[in-house]
Amino acid sequence: MNSGISLSMIVKNEGKHLSDCLNSVKNIVDEIVIVDTGSSDDTIEIAKSFNANIFHFEWAADFSAARNFSLSKCTGNWILYLDADERLDENSAKIINSLIRTNDNIGYYCTIVSYDSEVQRSNSIKYVRFFRNNPAARFIGKVHEQITPSLEKLNYKFIHSDLVIHHIGYDISKEGKKRKALRNLELLKKDFDTSPNDYILFQIGQSNFILENFSEAEKNFTQLIKSDKLNKQFKAESYSYLAQISFNNFNNKDAENFISSAIRLNDSQPFYHLLLSKIYLRNSSLKEAINELNISIECVKGLSIFSSDNLQQVNVSLQEILYYGLQLSYQINDLKLKQKMFEELSAVNENKFVELIKLIESDSAKAFNDVSHYIKTINNLNISLLIFILSKNNNKSFVLDFLTELYGRFRNNVDVIKQYALVQGYFNKISEAINILEDNYSVIKSDPSALLYLAMFFLKSNQNENALNIFTAIEKDFSQYYEIVQKVKAIKERLKRSIEV
Repeated sequence: MNSGISLSMIVKNEGKHLSDCLNSVKNIVDEIVIVDTGSSDDTIEIAKSFNANIFHFEWAADFSAARNFSLSKCTGNWILYLDADERLDENSAKIINSLIRTNDNIGYYCTIVSYDSEVQRSNSIKYVRFFRNNPAARFIGKVHEQITPSLEKLNYKFIHSDLVIHHIGYDISKEGKKRKALRNLELLKKDFDTSPNDYILFQIGQSNFILENFSEAEKNFTQLIKSDKLNKQFKAESYSYLAQISFNNFNNKDAENFISSAIRLNDSQPFYHLLLSKIYLRNSSLKEAINELNISIECVKGLSIFSSDNLQQVNVSLQEILYYGLQLSYQINDLKLKQKMFEELSAVNENKFVELIKLIESDSAKAFNDVSHYIKTINNLNISLLIFILSKNNNKSFVLDFLTELYGRFRNNVDVIKQYALVQGYFNKISEAINILEDNYSVIKSDPSALLYLAMFFLKSNQNENALNIFTAIEKDFSQYYEIVQKVKAIKERLKRSIEV
């Protein structure tokens, strides 16, 4: 065994990612061990260009088996393991050699940052990815494989390091995430059947959440919050997932209870406070909503991805929180909060978007051309805020032109769809409004107000039976949303009587 660092990898058809991964470590590892499980692209050729030691392993739907085969081929005193869609941070590459000046058996926690440009968020999770080599060390788990349990049995010391690994494998479409989650879920269930434990159940819950199997995810996380063995941070995350499910189902009381439980276990997560602020706003608890907004802002400003306090965290950007805070200020007509959010956004280089908002508000924009050069400042984080402000603008021709552009760019945003349909209705283009909502039914079906708009447009076009069907769907799927359901019931009764006549 040599005194250097071995890079241990398993790959299959990673030609798209492998070069960037290997370039990030080529100057700090002493050997590259790549186990290929059946590539048919140029993965092998790329690996050869980096002088990697290449081995072949027949895939058996077991990531740990492949990982352990890769470990067996490593000759270095230290092991760094990566996936092809990961890159070692530039600063981490500079400090990694300082960590091996010890004879102790150590496993170093590294921060893996996963990016998702679709929602412009990242997630950080800490795993042992760098450790002293030991022939007895073995990965466990068919998927989301772990080395830590094995190192614990070998009496390793665990130290939090400043090593950061960037993971781009989940920076893909929603459909791509679902394909990965479905693959993982099948393997996780097999693991759980043979060796049930809380960690696997947590991963099953996350996979179900990504797949939008919310009833199953709810069962998984409900079981986890009752566990005495689950790490408190993962228990907090379990409460958070339950809060999100309840919030999306308009079950505000449960959502508040769940996220409050998460905060009691881990009060440094900005996402928890942001969600609680949104719950308070929905409940018209405005003072509390502003307070949680401010706590969320302070959490982001004080949070470090290197903190050993959080093994897993959702890295909500400060911009996302500030956009929400600005929308909150409009909704509750709080001019002081509005000015504060403008100042905070300008401080994080969002002044062009602030200019756009002020221009729309001033009513000096007479045509869409007046603001078109600001269009690049609009993204998934601020689009709902922009739609809210546009909805208050009295120049409906300007709003229609603006929404036509936005509809082409944000077809999966329910706020864009709703407002675009409403403005079509303002110009008495009822058929166009119905087409917009029907064409995007898979998006709007989870939003009771969007369904209500569709039903009302059906009524305006004398499609009473279609309206009745939508009202029935709202009653069935949103029974907990009392005000809307009561309104729907009253309309249904009048509608039924008119149909009978």
